[in-house]
Amino acid sequence: MSRIAGRTGKPTQSLLAGAMLLAAFSQALAQDVPAASPSQPPAAAPAGPEAVPPAIAAPKPPARKPDSAVPLDIDVLNEKLARHPDNPYLLNELGNLLLKQGRRKDAEARYTRAVKLDKTFAAAWNNLGVVRFALGRKSEAKLAYRKAVAIQPNYALAWYNLAVVLDAENFYTEAIHAYERAFALDPGLLDVRQNPQIVSNNRVPAVMAQTYIDRGGSFVFPVESSIPH
Repeated sequence: MSRIAGRTGKPTQSLLAGAMLLAAFSQALAQDVPAASPSQPPAAAPAGPEAVPPAIAAPKPPARKPDSAVPLDIDVLNEKLARHPDNPYLLNELGNLLLKQGRRKDAEARYTRAVKLDKTFAAAWNNLGVVRFALGRKSEAKLAYRKAVAIQPNYALAWYNLAVVLDAENFYTEAIHAYERAFALDPGLLDVRQNPQIVSNNRVPAVMAQTYIDRGGSFVFPVESSIPH
């Protein structure tokens, strides 16, 4: 019996020592490798102060622009003149609209400023004569018309208007010559559709007669030939 015990003692001690060594190794391995944790979604980064979008400015109303297909009105012209106050052409157009509305004094002020800005603006001088004549200031109207025809000698309408004021001031001979010049430059002034004033103009027959004489005609009774043409 003692031999059996002696034989089996060493293997038993060897097995025990091996088991202890394996347990120690397993423990050391467990300490070096961390245990796996269940899969988790990555944590969100801490939120900073929320960004505030910049304030959106309210859209400005579009600037009013005149449509070329629409006639200019007083509001449009005033807006344009606010940007270009020294434009004589805009002032002249505004004067025309004001005169159509019967605002003669306002129209005269615009025409007067227009000719001050451009002393060679024949149309504005003519229009200034028109409004002055309408206001009963014939002598001032005559000066404006003379200025217009001095700047633009072939200005038929200004010659006609000058003739009217000369006629009203009883300068008949000079008036007839001014009418004659106007009709020679623009025969359309004898057409009521172009010049409605012609209907009430009782000087036209004298003008036509004078034109006929100036061209070599004579006032005799007409004769008739018996030879067929």
